[in-house]
Amino acid sequence: MECWRRLLWLLLPPLLWLPWSSSGSCLLDPEGDHCFCNFSDPKPEWNSLSMCISSIDVEIHGGGHNLDVFLQKGGLADPSKGADLLRALRLKRLKLKEAEVPAPLLRQLLRALTYTRIKELALEDLVISHLPLQPPSLIDSDLLLEALHLSRVSLAGEGNLLGAIGSWLKPELEALNLTGLGLTSVPCSDLGTFKKLNSLDLSDNPELGESGLTEAICLKEFQTLQHLALRNTSLQSLGRVCQGLVATGANVQRLDISYNELEDTSLTQCTWSPTLISLNLSHGKLKCVPTSLPKNLQQLDLSYNLLMKQPVAEELPQVTDLILEGNPFTLSNASAKLQGKEAPYSCQVRSKGSKSIGTPLALQVSGPAALVLLRGVRGFP
Repeated sequence: MECWRRLLWLLLPPLLWLPWSSSGSCLLDPEGDHCFCNFSDPKPEWNSLSMCISSIDVEIHGGGHNLDVFLQKGGLADPSKGADLLRALRLKRLKLKEAEVPAPLLRQLLRALTYTRIKELALEDLVISHLPLQPPSLIDSDLLLEALHLSRVSLAGEGNLLGAIGSWLKPELEALNLTGLGLTSVPCSDLGTFKKLNSLDLSDNPELGESGLTEAICLKEFQTLQHLALRNTSLQSLGRVCQGLVATGANVQRLDISYNELEDTSLTQCTWSPTLISLNLSHGKLKCVPTSLPKNLQQLDLSYNLLMKQPVAEELPQVTDLILEGNPFTLSNASAKLQGKEAPYSCQVRSKGSKSIGTPLALQVSGPAALVLLRGVRGFP
């Protein structure tokens, strides 16, 4: 029984705790819905997890500790013996981060979660030890997740993290984040089961690059894929990104390629998918607006780049939501107007003229420059 309690403490633990409780390690909100635990103390009070038993959203920071403490006495209990208790939990979202987790313990955690109502699981900044991570047995149920987040999770040895965890999941998974895992290619062999994916985040894998995207022909199999995030993946050319998406056959609606240094603004001949309506190019060190942007965009995010002047209509598609905050011109233009002079502008416009962007374009410019900029747009005094 002691073993079973230890497993529950890792999961979420014992029952019936009053809201607005706190301990040295855990804090419960007034409604009892959200529980946050931080075990950074050299001698963590693992028993504090007991206050999370009634919560919907649980976040556990392991403080870098090795969780083999839960294996030291009597081995691991069979989660099926606590099935009724697990089914009674309100748990919907669980995040476990900053710890070394033995693979046998992670397997038992996954087994226990199959009895709960959990919909979202996040594993972040973990080291999985005592490999391998065994797949489910024939009598184990599938984990009915809608979203799985794996971020900066490493294996202390050889193994396939996504393949091992994916074997526990039903094909109904809708959102998958594989960030900071050192991927060099899109793991098509492990993604094939999840035909209902509508969101895939492969960010913070700098070795992925444009070649990794171009080779990901499995993306065309995900007919419901709407959102693709490739932040900080060493992309360099907007044209090659377009070609890569065309090669994969992916018809995404929202593409996030921020935090990539897109040095060239010229676009190789490529026709973007007409389904693409939102493009995030923020934090890309862009000095000019890229040419030949997708034509059907509704939202374009160019924030926190190096644009020295407000883009003119000829440079932009007919977007309704243009985000420009954090660019140098949002401050330099304001200062120049106050001093009666314009800020320098080195980028060439594709066609002559400098028409106002006008409605229905929505400029999101924050800070003291906003009022000055708006005064220059028709309709503002």
